Amino acid sequence: MYSREELALVPRTALDLARGCGNPTGFANIHDGETVVDFGCGGGIDVILAAKKAGVRGKVIGIDFSPQMIEKAGRTVSAAGLEDRIELYAADISATRLSSNHADVIISNCVINLCPDKDAVYNEAFRVLRPGGRIAISDIVLTEAIFPEFRARLRSTWSGGLGGTVFEEDYWRTVGNAGFTDIKIVAKYVFSPEELKAIALCPGREFTPPVSTADIAAVTGKVASVKFTAVKG
Repeated sequence: MYSREELALVPRTALDLARGCGNPTGFANIHDGETVVDFGCGGGIDVILAAKKAGVRGKVIGIDFSPQMIEKAGRTVSAAGLEDRIELYAADISATRLSSNHADVIISNCVINLCPDKDAVYNEAFRVLRPGGRIAISDIVLTEAIFPEFRARLRSTWSGGLGGTVFEEDYWRTVGNAGFTDIKIVAKYVFSPEELKAIALCPGREFTPPVSTADIAAVTGKVASVKFTAVKG
């Protein structure tokens, strides 16, 4: 997902905490001087890369629901020497408290799939972006419908990356209903059984119970990462 050159720019602490499904800074087309907001910044890998692209005239804002992750991201930003370009806030990405028409770009990396109210998240992204602003998102979707009882089991361990996934058509409907246009899929990748098991156990066995082999088999070929862009018209 990240080139060697990109990884060389990021402190080890951010790499150790990275749990993404893509590299949104790689296709966000971030320009010098732009304001970028990362929805769910985690340990800080993408805010670091975004700040490098936005340059000294740009600004990057990282938002995460967890104050502990914001603290860790702060250490990462300090280690990278980018405190003057990056601001970090603990907040719900469906209610960021940022002003309207604030950002040129919003990025997110495998976070919105974990949010119960995806409509609220995309409505908030639309509000925060300036007219003509854009989103560059990596996320997880279901490419086929699954049995309701299986979905209930997935949602019983919502912290696992599969718990909040929705059917792909519903996902695109949510993005469009928020007001975004020109939705373009940059890449799509169907996960292997081994990858699905790792996603289901994220962030770790101490938080998420093991998923049965039968459940992994039932969802194999039906879950994909999607990388896409869209524009606020």
